[in-house]
Amino acid sequence: MMNRLYITVILAIACMYIANAQTTNNLTGSPYSLYGLGVFNEANLGKTNALGKSGVAFGSTYELNNLNPASLGSIFKKSFMFDIGINGEMDTYQNNKSDDSKVRTNFANLAVAFPVTPKSAVSIVLTPYSNVGYELIGLQTNVEGSTETYTTYVNGSGGLNSFKASYGIALNKAIRLGGSLEYIFGAIDENEVITYNNSYLYIDRNTYYKNLRAAVGAQIDVNEKFGFGATVKFPTSLHASQNIEVSKIIDLASITVSDDEELEIDNFDLPFEFAVGFRKTFADKFTINADYKRSLWGTTDQTDNLGTFKDKDFIGVGFEYLKSDRSFKYWDRVRYRGGFCYDNGYLTINDETIDNKALTLGLGLPLSLRNNSFINISYSYGKRGVVSSSLVKENYHMVSINLSLENMWFVKNKIN
Repeated sequence: MMNRLYITVILAIACMYIANAQTTNNLTGSPYSLYGLGVFNEANLGKTNALGKSGVAFGSTYELNNLNPASLGSIFKKSFMFDIGINGEMDTYQNNKSDDSKVRTNFANLAVAFPVTPKSAVSIVLTPYSNVGYELIGLQTNVEGSTETYTTYVNGSGGLNSFKASYGIALNKAIRLGGSLEYIFGAIDENEVITYNNSYLYIDRNTYYKNLRAAVGAQIDVNEKFGFGATVKFPTSLHASQNIEVSKIIDLASITVSDDEELEIDNFDLPFEFAVGFRKTFADKFTINADYKRSLWGTTDQTDNLGTFKDKDFIGVGFEYLKSDRSFKYWDRVRYRGGFCYDNGYLTINDETIDNKALTLGLGLPLSLRNNSFINISYSYGKRGVVSSSLVKENYHMVSINLSLENMWFVKNKIN
């Protein structure tokens, strides 16, 4: 009965998330969400947020790992795993003229995983894929052939979402393989207002994207304390369409100039990506891990109106300290985490790259001695971009809270 209740609640939440995904706005305040598909979601499940956004080599024995589908092969044969998370972010921006700040909250993820055979398991994960939330206020432009100017205001919102199904299997005690199929979908809305004297021109663009993306992964455990992992994401082209409505107001009278739906526009290409990582445990208390990921954006042969795509490199390093997972003292069972990550960005704008670096900290607070259930709390402080004539330096603080639960299926409680 409890298992059916879990599934019913999860499916209800998933349906509400999917229904709301297309209409959720302003999940970021970053000015860099103006470019491409917006700011790609960096938050993930459980503990990896605090480990420098890394963890390709970790299994899913104790907590669900969404970074590598092969990890599912390590789930206990009677485990049902559930993870739900939220994010809060405060951004501050600095350019040559002024400073600004914004605060945002965001649904982070909904994930479930369960075994299908004694050596394999599946997972279903819902997450934001990218977020858009920018504003361009009071842009002055000269009227051609005149000394007069017109003013433009632009607002962008929305983003893309990810619905991913994964499968992982343990070939033996040391080797696990996995694969995933991800459905990426969503809409980016841009509203532009142009004012000139007492006249107003409104342009409303709604751009829709969707397609599937496949990935594979592998993990090798040299022993219980040392292991490697690797993943490959295959390139795909997101199918795009656009609705545009143009209207104007002259002398307080509104006139629709055009209203076009489902216009065909250029697709957006996602690149080939690969990642490798390792984990190592020392003295049964300290665990370190590191990932390297490369995204071949330069091979997509596409351009952004404001920049040029380039290959992106990511490095993430994390550590965890656990005194004893079976101690009766609560704070001995708490997991203390930290990490660092850096990427050199995938866009070049006026010969400047938009790099990103962050420090991470976190705690894994156990909920029970009987199973692997945790409240995972992580904090990230990062910097993105530089101060220049055309770019903005962004500092951000992000707090992630994940409820990571494990329930044992088909195990009856014994009463003496």
